[in-house]
Amino acid sequence: MKTHFKIMLLMLLVTMQNLKAQEQESELKPKEKNDLIASIKTNLEDSYIDLDLSKKMIIELDKNVNSNKYKKITSPSEFSKKITEDLQHVSNDLHLKVQFEPKRIAREKLAVSEEKQLEMEKKTAMQMAEINYGFTEAKILEGNIGYLNLRLFADVKYAKETATATMNFLSNSNAIIIDLRSNGGGVPSMMQLISSYFFDETPVLLSDFYERKTDTKTQLYTLANVNGKRSSNKLIYILTSKQTFSAAEAFAYTLKHLDKAIVVGEVTKGGANRTKRINLNDAFTISVPYIQSIHPITKTNWEGKGVQPTIETNEKEAFVYAYIDAINKTGLKNKETILNKIGYTFLKEKSVDDAIIVFQENAKQFPNNANAWDSLGEAYAANQDSENALKSYKKALEIDPSLESAKAMIQKLEGKN
Repeated sequence: MKTHFKIMLLMLLVTMQNLKAQEQESELKPKEKNDLIASIKTNLEDSYIDLDLSKKMIIELDKNVNSNKYKKITSPSEFSKKITEDLQHVSNDLHLKVQFEPKRIAREKLAVSEEKQLEMEKKTAMQMAEINYGFTEAKILEGNIGYLNLRLFADVKYAKETATATMNFLSNSNAIIIDLRSNGGGVPSMMQLISSYFFDETPVLLSDFYERKTDTKTQLYTLANVNGKRSSNKLIYILTSKQTFSAAEAFAYTLKHLDKAIVVGEVTKGGANRTKRINLNDAFTISVPYIQSIHPITKTNWEGKGVQPTIETNEKEAFVYAYIDAINKTGLKNKETILNKIGYTFLKEKSVDDAIIVFQENAKQFPNNANAWDSLGEAYAANQDSENALKSYKKALEIDPSLESAKAMIQKLEGKN
């Protein structure tokens, strides 16, 4: 077994060295380019989710070949980049890509022993563990609001235990904010698992999936059994950005349209459909979206459009607006005190802009509270905004003439002016 493994390793090293030289020295010949384009057209017509779009992309490729657009391109990476741009220009499908990756293809073709497969599995598991399977941060914020920064939808085969522990940790909070602003996607199994914690035991349809090639439909439901406590009646907020993509978008779109989540942030990137990688030859692959996601309520998806937020704001301010909305909707009796604490937490963290937003909200909701205006003045002063700081302190002093802190700051600010 050891001898066999050494031979396999030696073969792998030799193959990689040859491929490295090939990548550096190879130039695409006209026949190879023509063969690649023919293979791309075949795979698009055969598997791409939308037949009409596949025909339009084929027409575009033919037009570009006839106009000699690709004639002078000899670099494999440049050729794949240009083809990808042209396909995406027609389809607006960011999952659709042609890539130059001979190393990946060579690894796939090597006969791998069972021992080597187990070793690769362990390595993958270790790599995933090093980033905690995408569960970057979980905490309970002031006001008993749960927060989860999720960077990846990892396969439950590796991450189920971590996901379960995290969801149970957050289960006693009044609301949960799930931050997907830096999440580029992953696999449906994790999206299914986390979603299941927000429903009861009766399975709920999350999505239909349709494959044009086989004319078949499959479905994804919430799980009837999860480990630990469910949060089926809890307010859920999902933060998004322009970088939120694929499975992260599926999670946001699905829960939003099932009335389970409030999406806060930016319109997402817009990649909805399941993709498979196909080898075009020994050096090039094409990633083809071949299964269409269909939401049970909207009967469509977010492909090319992105997920539209419930509360639209920029990426930076998404968290603070979700946090404020959660505080407002959870019916806390001492809201003025909690908002004030939240504002000062932001100030301590040097997030002055967020502190101002919180203190502004507090002053708006409690306009006769001198402390709310005094705190807002402090935040403006920290932001070097003397004009608004002075206005806020004067408002605080008007409400409570005995407020010494406001008197001192007014004297200081007026002295500067």
